[in-house]
Amino acid sequence: MTNYTFSMEKILDWRSDTEEEKKKHLGQVQQNKQQQESLLQRLISENIKIKNDSLTTMRIDVLRRQNLYKDMIDEKIIHQKNTVHKAEKEVEVARVELMEAHKDRKVMEKLKEKEYTFTMEQAKQEEQKQLDEMATLSFGKSFY
Repeated sequence: MTNYTFSMEKILDWRSDTEEEKKKHLGQVQQNKQQQESLLQRLISENIKIKNDSLTTMRIDVLRRQNLYKDMIDEKIIHQKNTVHKAEKEVEVARVELMEAHKDRKVMEKLKEKEYTFTMEQAKQEEQKQLDEMATLSFGKSFY
């Protein structure tokens, strides 16, 4: 019985491959989210820098340009917050997909384990039958 092969080995392999793909996708989505968050932080720090610079400047033309630039960065911050929110949703979707793929693979592994146990029990029963038959035959020969 050393040559045992799971009857649905290809399905188990496919589900394992699917789980690996989902892991890679989750990693990529998480990396994208981190990039978007770092961009948001850069925009926020730039906004703070402009506010601080405007406190020290007394010229009207410079203040107007800084104010226009600050307004533009404020709009970019709002847009970037939306982008980060979308990235967070993508991460959550990818996480759920990975959990489903993991669950599917575990189901197949459990099925493989049950099939293996069943096959081994059948082999033991068959071996016991053969031993019983040999014992019966040898017992019958001893009387003759």
